[in-house]
Amino acid sequence: MSLKAPQLTRAALLGASLAALAACSPAPESSQQTQPAQPAPNAPSPKTATAAAPPKPASSGYAEAAEGLRVYYEIYGAGEPIVLMPGGFGDSSSMTQVIGPLSRERQVIAIDLEGHGRTALRETPMSHERLGDDVAAVLRHLQIPKADVAGYSHGGDAAIRMAIQHPGMVRNLIVISTAAERDGWYPENLKAMESISSAQAETMKQTPFYPRYAEVAPHPEQFPLLLDRMGDLMRKDYDWREEIGKLPMPALLLFADHDAVSLRHIAEFFALFGGGVSDPGWEGQPKFSRARLAIVPGYTHYNFSQGPEMARAIEEYLDRPTSPATQFSP
Repeated sequence: MSLKAPQLTRAALLGASLAALAACSPAPESSQQTQPAQPAPNAPSPKTATAAAPPKPASSGYAEAAEGLRVYYEIYGAGEPIVLMPGGFGDSSSMTQVIGPLSRERQVIAIDLEGHGRTALRETPMSHERLGDDVAAVLRHLQIPKADVAGYSHGGDAAIRMAIQHPGMVRNLIVISTAAERDGWYPENLKAMESISSAQAETMKQTPFYPRYAEVAPHPEQFPLLLDRMGDLMRKDYDWREEIGKLPMPALLLFADHDAVSLRHIAEFFALFGGGVSDPGWEGQPKFSRARLAIVPGYTHYNFSQGPEMARAIEEYLDRPTSPATQFSP
């Protein structure tokens, strides 16, 4: 049975809220600890682990971007830099379960995208292209010439645009739970995205996401405008497949097995990098694409960052590559 418009709206808002809130809940980090953590609803149950305290940034600041926007960032750990961007309506705190493990051996630069967290809205409408430029602005501000770039859902869109528009600044592209074209999302998700607007502001204020937004946003009174801007952005058609197919850097495509992006599109996305389009080596010589594909079982689009597997998959890709696709020097 199809959802009616009010139901679609509630589903969209609740889904965004759950994605942001679920990631804020501490998740297990080590199976060597003895007291088990309580699993959140719909998340795989950890075997033996305790909830770790959220990581604290070593530093934070703002980078100047187009139209005078000050883009907020936080820095965790030290080592090779990796940029990390959360999903829609989430700020950097919604990725603590990813930031914590990665920052043990890497410098994690967590960015609040336009209108999210401590980053304000511009005077003009949002665009995917400008979000990509904002990520580059943060790296230039920090005087980092090249970094690994990772983004989840809405943050994944910004990561893709960053790689397309500033390929020389991206060592490895890590795309998490987003689509290369708008039609890659399930039809139900597209309908829900289309329903987002300021008309749902009061409803959204009743979700678990809103208190965090109101706590850190520089202009919380602009919340209805944020919903309008995000709704307008999500209603825009896009198709980046041709540009993605020309990207020179290696990539990791990371999805949940019950994602909001269709499995058909995930396969098409992988094929843009030459993956899954022919036999990989019957004649004895392995043939790898320049991307790796990881599908993690037991998660949905909305609770994917809640457990430890997202960080583990990224670490495996960056630290312990298992194929020549990720063994060449960036």
